[in-house]
Amino acid sequence: MTTQDQNLKLNGLKTNKEPLSDEMGLTKEQILLQNIHNIAEEYQEVELLKKKFVEAVNHNLDKLDFSKFIKFPNFDIKENLIKKKIAHSNISGLYVVSVDGSSVIKKFMNVDFSFLKAIAVKYYFYKNHSSKIEYYPDLSGFNNYIVQGDYFNREEHAVDAKISIDMTFMEINLLNKLIEKKPNIDLIIIDGSIVIMPINLLFTQDIEIAKKYDRLLREYQKLYRSCKENGIILIGSIKDTRTSALTNILGNSILMSKPNYTHLSEFVEINYRQVIQYFSDMDLFHRILQKAERSCIFTCKKDIDKIRDTGIKKEIPYYFPLNFYAFYLKTTHYDTPCRIEFFMDEQQSFKDAIERADLISSILLPISSLNEYYGLPIPQIEAHKRAVFKPSEIDLLFNNLSRKISGFGINLLEKRRARRPF
Repeated sequence: MTTQDQNLKLNGLKTNKEPLSDEMGLTKEQILLQNIHNIAEEYQEVELLKKKFVEAVNHNLDKLDFSKFIKFPNFDIKENLIKKKIAHSNISGLYVVSVDGSSVIKKFMNVDFSFLKAIAVKYYFYKNHSSKIEYYPDLSGFNNYIVQGDYFNREEHAVDAKISIDMTFMEINLLNKLIEKKPNIDLIIIDGSIVIMPINLLFTQDIEIAKKYDRLLREYQKLYRSCKENGIILIGSIKDTRTSALTNILGNSILMSKPNYTHLSEFVEINYRQVIQYFSDMDLFHRILQKAERSCIFTCKKDIDKIRDTGIKKEIPYYFPLNFYAFYLKTTHYDTPCRIEFFMDEQQSFKDAIERADLISSILLPISSLNEYYGLPIPQIEAHKRAVFKPSEIDLLFNNLSRKISGFGINLLEKRRARRPF
């Protein structure tokens, strides 16, 4: 802290001296002797500020009272607590399914080829650390591919959006078929969010993408309905995210509690509104949560409500008469928490949502804590391991495709950046 003035405590990293790391066009000597040291010092100071904020939260857990705010519809935290200890469930006899997929795109000057793969795994737990595994639709857990060509001239972002929709549809459709065939499932884990992919695609001008997106909406609708009818808990497990949604809600909640020099004074002393901008949700709750603890639940995916309000897609309320919630769960000592998403019917209470979050957490803990350095659920890890493309798979599929195309006298012209001679 010796390199920065005393305003650091109140103004984050804003000082009277311009940080060296903001300078441009330095020599290697300047970078090695000066700039790198300055960046390290800056980061150390950020970490000191973050540590003070976390200490303030932990010291004031009982004083952070949100009870008077929870009743307001626009207040997204739905529990009067920051974190909560969770007990492990006995998962003997439970069926847990996870699905994952992967995609690879080969882009050429006048055509794009995409390779998609999706696998579902179904675990039956005899006891917490003993299970039987089945794969769907392929018994070996490897062979479920789609190869397709995109011949329309599109911007790269449109190509990526189309492939992403196809990949997501493949995963959700796989789950729907599995439920139809074997509905005796207790919990389904989706790798990623349980909510449809970016809402902005509802308004795309690309007719093909719009049709695919509408088809994806109906597939999600079918999945939600099937889970409700069969008593299946559907969750999304997000392993990495940089969102600050809950962190910002927490900051606003502290502000609404009116901290002053006699009430929640630690937050005033560290200028919490500035410091909180350095945190993502994952970063903050990695520091706050201990093993086998979860955060408060909060409402998420508010974009769906915005679409309902516009009335542009009038079927949205019928597709998704649901409330979506999320929380962070720390399953091991040394790994970051996972963001867990789930849904409830609109008529169900916050108390019901809290009980559902407790149940989900208690089931996930015993199947996510076998490795203290990697805290994802075992079915999710297995699904990813089976679904990810190996280079040899892509080589086999693409080389055969390119040979067929060459047999018609057609040469695939790679983009210039992939064939530069230097």
